[in-house]
Amino acid sequence: MSKAIEVKNLKYRYSDDSLTIDDISFSIEKGSYTTIIGHNGSGKSTIAKLLLGLLEKQSGSILIDGIELNYENLDQIRNKIGIVFQNPDNQFIGSTVRDDIAFGLENHCVEREKMDPIIESFAKKVNMTDFLESEPTKLSGGQKQRVAIASVLAMDLKIIVFDEATSMLDPTGKREINRLIKELHEENEITIISITHDIEEVAQSDNVLVIDNGRLAMSGSPEKVFSKEKVMVKMKLDIPFVYKLGNSLRAKGVKVSNTLDLERMADEVCQYILKK
Repeated sequence: MSKAIEVKNLKYRYSDDSLTIDDISFSIEKGSYTTIIGHNGSGKSTIAKLLLGLLEKQSGSILIDGIELNYENLDQIRNKIGIVFQNPDNQFIGSTVRDDIAFGLENHCVEREKMDPIIESFAKKVNMTDFLESEPTKLSGGQKQRVAIASVLAMDLKIIVFDEATSMLDPTGKREINRLIKELHEENEITIISITHDIEEVAQSDNVLVIDNGRLAMSGSPEKVFSKEKVMVKMKLDIPFVYKLGNSLRAKGVKVSNTLDLERMADEVCQYILKK
């Protein structure tokens, strides 16, 4: 597969102190779903801002869809990649949901007569058709994030970064947005990058990048990362309960899969017991 993003030897510091991003290199495949995790202050949100050109790197290189991220190419890059922030209120411009989704289309010079079908199509995709004439600030947290996502999707971007997009939501809102992100990944050829603390979301992604003190500490599938429970705990990160259980069972010699399916694990334990 071709690369949506290639980062090589990236460095960034906010002051003369230690590097916030310290010589990080990674690549992300087109159409994949990658989560970036790390403890508070590890540098993961800084990576998101660097990928969007909201911060300027000090050294190294960033390629977005094969194009070098620099000042000359910034407009071209921003036609390919967008971001959904932690607080959707920071993204609202219009007085209604319809106006807010239209704002990005106006910036992309979409003709007025072509806007409404696009707006209605993406409002439907995020289940917000009934709220098109509503004021965004009066919506629930989950509904606000749906509007923010629709606004980014309407611009026909190929890469979307979610910067802790569920961290301010209640458990129901988190489940709704995680389900929507997964559906977007499965139904569209969109590259998803999610900076998150939600370990259940990490489990549904294709790949995981673990950031620790500005460095890439670990990468791979969720199964590979979650199998390193002691390393994760050392970095003050959690893993899903079902993986903790699986790791404990394997340590006792019980052969079970790395899986999020608790029922499947229970079946495997039963089979193990029956064979004994």
